[in-house]
Order: sequence, then structure tokens, then C-alpha cells
Amino acid sequence: MKSISSAANAAFKAWLRLSSQPREPRSRGRALAEGLHLAQAALQASAPVEAVLLRRGVRAAAVEQLAAAAIAEGAAAYELAGVLYDRLAPVEHGAGLMLVVAVPRHPLPASARADMLYLDGVQDPGNVGTLLRTAAAAGVHHVLAGPATAALWAPKTLRAGQGAQFRLRLHEQVAADSLPGVLDGEWIGADAHGGEPLWNAALPGGPVGWIFGAEGAGLSAPARAVCRRLVSVPLDAAAESLNVAAAAAVCLFERRRRLARRA
Repeated sequence: MKSISSAANAAFKAWLRLSSQPREPRSRGRALAEGLHLAQAALQASAPVEAVLLRRGVRAAAVEQLAAAAIAEGAAAYELAGVLYDRLAPVEHGAGLMLVVAVPRHPLPASARADMLYLDGVQDPGNVGTLLRTAAAAGVHHVLAGPATAALWAPKTLRAGQGAQFRLRLHEQVAADSLPGVLDGEWIGADAHGGEPLWNAALPGGPVGWIFGAEGAGLSAPARAVCRRLVSVPLDAAAESLNVAAAAAVCLFERRRRLARRA
């Protein structure tokens, strides 16, 4: 195991860019997964782990076990001085375990026959991570992100996703006008104020692509143009709107409920 104590170390500088610059994982094709839960998710999904980063000092048995499993698969091992590790970690008082994983590159589907989710300029990484986690739980395995959407593999997005990234096929920088060729089905947009109430909407039997827009601004004009219909979640009169991740959860699980009734 290599020991790193200096911030001038070249590898540390590269990891620091991954932790501090949200778009860096996309350009570098690498991401930092910090903590026991993300490490477990990465290893269970057989994600390509390039390096194990450990905080110097006393470590829990679970940390040692996960680190050993990654090292056994060929990952390099590094022990970082506490002050260096803490500069990389997205949270205080973390587990002291971080994995450097290669970000998978999936080709954009063509005329796919499976439900999808498109994030149209959703900028908050917490919301984006929650949307990914919701999609995975609802059985939607393809998630596409528009150019203005927060980076899907940034540390804050990874943490909010709770390992969902490792269970999904993710596609970034996807222009809205390319969506008709991606799905052999119907694109439906969520519109908080102008859509048909979801409970009344006749969802198609074939594949559905769901589009959720930016917090506040809603759907962009290009995304709205590809939608065959718009739906909204019926709310109490005292409420103005739902958080985008909450609205997506309602829509995706209403779709799942209806599919289960047809089966």
C-alpha cells in the first residue's frame, strides 16, 4: 500500500479535481465513491475499481473487508494522511474509505422498447441523485441527462443516488431533440400547471419516456416539443408544486402500479 502525505502528489491532485469540479468525472471518465454504502454498491455491480483510498488511522472492520475485496480484484491501494483524505471526502466524519471507479460509457439506445427517464436541465445534484435512485427503484434502467443537468457522477450526485448509478445505464449530454430516435414509444412531460392530471391520463401500453424539467423553470422548449402529452400531479390547493424528485417518484410508481395491474 502506498502512503501519500503531501498535497503536491500528482495522484492526489487528480483526485482533488474529481472531488471539487463536478464536471471532471465526465471528462476524465473517473469518479470518487466515498463511504461503505457506495463501495458496497460498486463492488456488487462489479464496477471497475482502479484505486482504494484509505484514511490513515484506525479503521472499522467493514472498511478493511471492502478494501481487501477491491484490492483482490486488482485495485491499487493508497493510504492518505487524514488532512488530505478529508479534502477529498464530500462529508465530515466519513467512513475513511473511497474508491476511484471508472465511469461506464454506454452507447445511446436506438428505438429502445423500455421505459426511460430524461432529466431536462435539473441542476441540483441532490435532486439528480434522488431521481436516479427513484428510477432504479421503479425499474427504469435508462436515464438520459440533458446538457444543462448536473453531472451524474459528481460526488454530491453519487451520494444522493446511494449507489443507483451502478445499477443504471446512464447517458449524459443528450440533446432533447434526439429523444424521438432513442425510444420506440411515447415521451411524456411533467408540467406542474399545464398538464392533464396524472390519475386521469391514459398512459400507453408500450414504452414510456418521462421528461422532468429544471427546478422552477420546468420543461425547456425543445423538451416540450418532443412530448406527446403533458401530465401533472394533482395537489392540494394550498400547495404550489412538488419537488422534481418527488413528482418523478409519483409518476414512475403510478406507471409501475398500472403495469402491475395489467400483468
